[in-house]
Amino acid sequence: MIRKLIEKHSKIILICIILLGFMLRSYNYTVWPRDGATFDEYAWTFLGVSLWEKGIPTSWSPHDEYTHKVQYYNPQGAHFTLVTPYLEHPPLFGLVAGGFAMLNGVRSFNDVTIAKMRPLALVLGVLAILGVYLLTSSMYGNPIGLLASFLYAIVPTVVIGSRIVQNENFFIPFFLLALYFTDRYLKRPTGTLLTAISLICGLLPLAKVPWMAAPLAVIGIFLFSKKWKEAITVGVVTVLCFSSFIIYGLVLDKTLFLNLWKLQLARYDLTFDSLFIMFRDPIVVDRALVDGWIYFGWVAITLLMIKDIKKNVAVVMGFLAYGALYIFAIPSEPLHGWYRYPFYPFLIIATAVFLVDYFNKDYFVSALFYLVTGLSMFAESWGRVLGFSYPVFRTYLVTVGLGALSGVFPSIKYSRILKLLNILVLFVILLLSVWTIIVYTEQ
Repeated sequence: MIRKLIEKHSKIILICIILLGFMLRSYNYTVWPRDGATFDEYAWTFLGVSLWEKGIPTSWSPHDEYTHKVQYYNPQGAHFTLVTPYLEHPPLFGLVAGGFAMLNGVRSFNDVTIAKMRPLALVLGVLAILGVYLLTSSMYGNPIGLLASFLYAIVPTVVIGSRIVQNENFFIPFFLLALYFTDRYLKRPTGTLLTAISLICGLLPLAKVPWMAAPLAVIGIFLFSKKWKEAITVGVVTVLCFSSFIIYGLVLDKTLFLNLWKLQLARYDLTFDSLFIMFRDPIVVDRALVDGWIYFGWVAITLLMIKDIKKNVAVVMGFLAYGALYIFAIPSEPLHGWYRYPFYPFLIIATAVFLVDYFNKDYFVSALFYLVTGLSMFAESWGRVLGFSYPVFRTYLVTVGLGALSGVFPSIKYSRILKLLNILVLFVILLLSVWTIIVYTEQ
């Protein structure tokens, strides 16, 4: 009955979820994260404005490889070392960020402000919610697709992180779209879908080199499905598109371009600790936020990967492809929380699948979910506003323990009541998640 109602009204529910996600992302979006939490927001916008206005890439960079530098202070007093030609990254996202800012009234670097840049982040955040829905519903059906998009709309780390104009926030919706088209293609191949997949995979690395994760994931899916020609097509288009960036860099300044490649390839400390820091240092942009949804997401994706790989291939390949690039080239760096963002859609999708497969069925794993997500959300909402409370903390622990009793005593007389109790706990966690977003500050 409930499933039929969801299917019947899925479009209305999705619109409500997108509106909720937009409202949570737009709340205090020019305040938190604070202006200057990352100057990359300015760097991407400067790059685009300079390209659209003068055709020469200029932007902020702290690296010594550049020789043509100008010291610049914006009207708010922030200091930037502007370099020309800026060749650290391909220009595509800069063109998007700068173009959007110019549509919003920017005509020079002096006009660039958070208020004029960050509306783009809100648009990308909404597109990411839609991307989560499309991929998940295509793979698992509308109800799970709606659940995953709802969770993606309210998980605090995702919401707050999606407010910044960062390349990762551009990558996520288009990565999800490429995976969605790939999943649709496997079910009903068409030339139009293959063209769309190839173009997205070819263009994404022109926004940032590590976005090679998208063609790697799609090629992996096609190889797994024995679609050899399709894998080759995506690979060839990606190589041809990326060649344009190589030519672009060599033409503008060959020596600088090659030196920057050497810098990027040796920039990070590739050790186990650089990977493990992702779990012990839970940051959003450059400030800590202990978010149990993200921590439990790693449990959920592990459970998903040990299930039927064929059923979960798009999510698993997407997660593994970005994970491989992350370990190989972009491990966690202090105060660079955005490097982790592309993991989050897959963690949230896996959590949605977990809730459907395990909720009120495997009581012990469900109890772990309640503890990890619930206690963190209590701390970040109730704890921030009202202070830590021993009675509330212990009442919650007892409630979770009661909900798990059905796992110990399957024939317990009040099992139906305990199931309802678990539903109530989940509802409270969802409310606390929204509260966490509303009260979030960096003070």
